[in-house]
Amino acid sequence: RERELEDMFDKVDGSRREENTADALMKAQKDGEDGLDADEEEDEKPQSEAAVKQSILSVSSGDRIMEAIEMADQETKEISSFRKLQEERGGDSQRAPNPLLFGMSPSEYVLWILRSVKSVDLEQSLLVLPLNHVERLMHYLIVNLQRHKGVELCAKVSVFLVKAHQAQIVANRTMMTPLRELQNLVRKRTTEARDTVGFNLAAMRMVARIANEKKNERLNYGEKSMKDIWGELGKIS
Repeated sequence: RERELEDMFDKVDGSRREENTADALMKAQKDGEDGLDADEEEDEKPQSEAAVKQSILSVSSGDRIMEAIEMADQETKEISSFRKLQEERGGDSQRAPNPLLFGMSPSEYVLWILRSVKSVDLEQSLLVLPLNHVERLMHYLIVNLQRHKGVELCAKVSVFLVKAHQAQIVANRTMMTPLRELQNLVRKRTTEARDTVGFNLAAMRMVARIANEKKNERLNYGEKSMKDIWGELGKIS
């Protein structure tokens, strides 16, 4: 009788263990699937939020560029009217700088706004601009290139605008003349910048070579006596 009771207890206990093991496995599998789904949702959520955030930043940067162009155009008109008034009156007074432009000229202010936009968002911000603002922006790029200001940024923006709005620019005949001028200025300024960089690199290599030769001369003590060596230490080269 005791053996029968022990056998019955072992069977009940074994079945409970199997049920507990099966339940644990099913629970672990379920938790793993839920964890994978949660990870996928977490992976997708930051990406979507980053994309939305980047698009919002691009639109806001584009609005800033458009606002800067409009303010620069308004300032240009006011400067022109002030000069005409001075010519009529014959006065020599100068116009006070606009505080909204931080005392900068219209072209300098547009360039400052372009520099304030992150390089990652710059192209997307330029795509937001309508064609009339693109035409005005090209005018300010030409002015800055003529004054040797922001050559690298102006060249980058010019190339992207031409690529992005090629069909509209070709269809608009009024933009052909400033486009040719912009092309010539970009080539000229980039060539000058390349020549300057090459000249500076050659000069730095020359300085490094001369310094290396002098260093080798100071370290070459084979043919010199101790008296000559100690005598050279007091000399000022």
